[in-house]
Amino acid sequence: MRQPCQVVSKDSFKAQIGFARDLAKGFVLLEVLVAMSLILGIWMALVGTYQNLVLRTTQLESLRAQLGRGLDAFEVSEQARVSANTNTKGQTHESSRVSSRYRTQHATSQPTSKNQR
Repeated sequence: MRQPCQVVSKDSFKAQIGFARDLAKGFVLLEVLVAMSLILGIWMALVGTYQNLVLRTTQLESLRAQLGRGLDAFEVSEQARVSANTNTKGQTHESSRVSSRYRTQHATSQPTSKNQR
């Protein structure tokens, strides 16, 4: 143990500085490890969220395609049923259940004339 008047030798002072430097290097290493683990954790969370989003989007697109095929099949069967039950005097697309995408679209770029013969 040192006495209050005792002078510390230069070797022990250098040893204390060296120990402090080693301790500082260990602390920096700890900081680097903590930062890397935080970055890795955030990266893993983002990848998991992205995978979940892609999975949900793929499932929704598959469901939409399946519903569209079912709707198309129903519309075709309804159109066949209606055309078989009615006479053929120009009554095409008479059923209100047939989608408007199967009906002909008229151009509205020309103004209508009231006195057209």
